[in-house]
Formats: sequence, structure tokens, C-alpha cells
Amino acid sequence: MKRVERLLADILEGVVACAFLTIFALVVIQVFLRYVLNTSIIGANEVIIILFVYTTSIGGALAAGRREHIALTFAIEMLPEPLRKLMARVSFLLVAFINGVMAWFSLHWIGITGDYLMPSTGLTRSVAQNSIPLGCCLAALYCLVKALAPLDSEPNTIS
Repeated sequence: MKRVERLLADILEGVVACAFLTIFALVVIQVFLRYVLNTSIIGANEVIIILFVYTTSIGGALAAGRREHIALTFAIEMLPEPLRKLMARVSFLLVAFINGVMAWFSLHWIGITGDYLMPSTGLTRSVAQNSIPLGCCLAALYCLVKALAPLDSEPNTIS
């Protein structure tokens, strides 16, 4: 299970890194074109926004699986170790469930509003909106992998 978790994290981190590199390159090119050559690439700003939305969504999935979010842990920290591990697993399962519900309901929203076109690129808004169910499904998968990890592995403590 640890290998699956590490592979998933490596893939997601690679996608985010490539997206950020693309964002950086596009911004530098756009600034150069705009201020030096007085021109620009049509639709580049929309592409930058779409990439940023996807990096946020995928980064959120990574953070959910690693429990790198705001948490109130004072009550959990007073529990004995076995109960803390159990609570961490329950927490991962609840986060997976919530993300699954959000992914499900976002599909209905995308079905209603996703056909509208973006002004510069002419892409449908669903291109950007699909980042929500993608990020939620990835977060759910990541949390399920963490929740189902063997008991003898590194403890899934709440941080």
C-alpha cells in the first residue's frame, strides 16, 4: 500500500511541477511579448488560469492525503495510541466520503454550466470546471489508500 501511495504522490507532484513550470514560462513569455514587442498570445491568460486551477485542485488532493491542513487536535492527542490510529483512519475515510460527495454534485453543476465558452480560447468552461471532480476524486483515492494502509506501517496520526 505504501508503494501505491508513494507512486500516486510522485505522479501528482510531477503533474503539479510541470503545470507550474508551464505557468512560469507562459507568464515570462507574455510579459516579454507585451512590454518589449507590444503584442501577446491570444488565450494565454486563460490557459494560465486553467493550469493554476488544476494545480490548486491536485495540490489540495495531496494535502488532504498528507493531512497538511488546519486541524484541532487537542482532544485526539489525549487519546491512547491505538485509538489515535483508529481516529486517523476514520478521519481519512470521512474526508474521502466528503470528497466523493463533492465530486458527485460537481458533475451536475458542470452539466448545467459547463457548455458556456471562455472568451479568448473558445474552450468550454467545463475544461476548468473538471478540475473540481478530478481533485475530489484524487483526494478521495489518496485518503482511501492512507486509511487502508496496514496497521504495522507508519502510524496515520492526526497532525
